[in-house]
Amino acid sequence: MSDLSDMVVIDIGSKSICAYNAERLSDDNFAVKNSYEIEYDGFMDGAWIAPEQVLPSIVKLIDKIERNSGRIKRVYVGIPSQFAIVRTVFEKVSFPQRKRVTSTDISDLMDGNDPFIGSPYTRIHAEAAYYLNDKGERLASPIGKETSALKTQIAYVGVKTEVISSIRQGLLRYGVKSVEFIQSEYAAALSLFSKEERENGVVLADIGFLSTTVLFIGGDALLELKDFSLGGSMIPLGISTTMNIPFNVAAALTQKINLGYKGEGDYSLKYDANTYTYPIEQINVIAKECISCVVNYIRKALQAFRFDIAPDQPIFLTGGGFSEIRFSREYISKCFDREVEVVQPSMPNYDKPCYSTMVGLLKKAIIMEKGEKFGFFKRLFRL
Repeated sequence: MSDLSDMVVIDIGSKSICAYNAERLSDDNFAVKNSYEIEYDGFMDGAWIAPEQVLPSIVKLIDKIERNSGRIKRVYVGIPSQFAIVRTVFEKVSFPQRKRVTSTDISDLMDGNDPFIGSPYTRIHAEAAYYLNDKGERLASPIGKETSALKTQIAYVGVKTEVISSIRQGLLRYGVKSVEFIQSEYAAALSLFSKEERENGVVLADIGFLSTTVLFIGGDALLELKDFSLGGSMIPLGISTTMNIPFNVAAALTQKINLGYKGEGDYSLKYDANTYTYPIEQINVIAKECISCVVNYIRKALQAFRFDIAPDQPIFLTGGGFSEIRFSREYISKCFDREVEVVQPSMPNYDKPCYSTMVGLLKKAIIMEKGEKFGFFKRLFRL
């Protein structure tokens, strides 16, 4: 495998773990060459349900890719929000005299204020929400600008050290030479919204199978990250419990739900040679109750933000949790009494909300590889 053109990303979801081998076509584009998926028990409340499944599943996925593409040297692993945390730091640095800011100055600023040193978390991302120079002017990037002081708000993303250590050591033992970690929902938000959209601040709710993540991103900085262990599985679970039918049957029935349907009628399906028929109104009521429960938790997450969300601030939805439920967006918007929009990648063949983290992880991996290459040349020529 050419480590210059190919990337391997592991996307850890609450229902399955997926591996993608993609060829980098440009600084913002890729083509997926092959992909594999393994279902596992997932995670809840910040812990793996079956820890013994995680690393073996990742190794099996990598092994499948290597059989087609050759030996893998580097792997990018997406870490879900339930194992991550965000801390923001407000800092001011003064220089002895007015000077032109360098990338080294910014690196020293980031490293010197790392809030995770000595904690159970390890920093994997750090981005400034803004910089202010000595004249109070707001700068997207101060590098190359002259100033005697800088004020900034830095957002740090940390991941549980035990989680990344376990995965890294396991993959290194397997033979992977380099393992990099990316916060999954953060990567999705960076990919789904333009720089201009993010500058105005974006609220994104990523609804998965067993968990939901609610975040606020400003520019390139992840400023809020909340999660809870409820997702799309609530609907088949609610149907299964209420109607006293197997979960797999309820899951198949869930795929037929249309919340926009009004009037009498039945949902009917055949499963394992049996036919199941239930009133549309009854099933829709169950689905709406389950969705309302998730919406209430999203509302609580927004209330836990350290700043108020404007009443006209739209909420964007992504993830596979409710994406297949027809008219779910309209119902969620009604629950919130505010604008709600569904966002998804614009990639051909991957233009569904369930692929948001995958596309985001691959695009973030491109940026990280580009940055490493630039760092190499900077060290080589002492820029």
